[in-house]
Amino acid sequence: MDILGMFAKYWRAGEVKTRLGATIGLSAAARVHHQLVRTSLQRFRKLGEDRVLVFSPPDQAEAFAGEVDDTWRLEPQTSGDLGARIAHFFRFAFSAGASRALLIGSDSPSLPTAYLQQAFDLLRENDVVLGPAEDGGYYLIGLKAPCEELFADIAWSTSDVLSQTLTRCETLGLRTSQAPTWYDVDNRADLKRLLADLARDDANLDSRTLYTELTTILADCPPL
Repeated sequence: MDILGMFAKYWRAGEVKTRLGATIGLSAAARVHHQLVRTSLQRFRKLGEDRVLVFSPPDQAEAFAGEVDDTWRLEPQTSGDLGARIAHFFRFAFSAGASRALLIGSDSPSLPTAYLQQAFDLLRENDVVLGPAEDGGYYLIGLKAPCEELFADIAWSTSDVLSQTLTRCETLGLRTSQAPTWYDVDNRADLKRLLADLARDDANLDSRTLYTELTTILADCPPL
């Protein structure tokens, strides 16, 4: 069974998108984050055979339940650093019957769905698949078996995450492949790029909806 997991954090001002908030305001940045979560849940709801929204903090289960339909189920994130939380997701996924599992974040709402399907396909012949992000991290990681060592002692939230992970894969003897590079929405320049991409994607209903929501949020903010 193919399982897709998505990490998402509750949209409380001052706790999400703080780099973006430094330019458009923390409240507006939290509203942007909320829309990215909503759009990602909608766009990726048909990928894989099972989908899990892995949310934080655990006490916001009711808020997240209001954002999903029966195409997603909810699982709270565990405690610990990002590596511990990722490792816990993969333990959960494989104990739930996954033969291949992917994990993404909610910061890439325009990510082509074909990249996710490609990642599942790459796991047929590889132990690990990574989706490189332009900032030096990764927007996606997939495994076909749990591997705790892959997530220990990584310099999370730095531009070294991808390179360190690839080195760890080599050390562990894991067959590794990569999906195409994409970008996360973390700051003002990223949001401006996303809006431009959405404006060009006239055929996609999700893109039009997200573009409208974001421009409404940004109407009273400093220009991008």
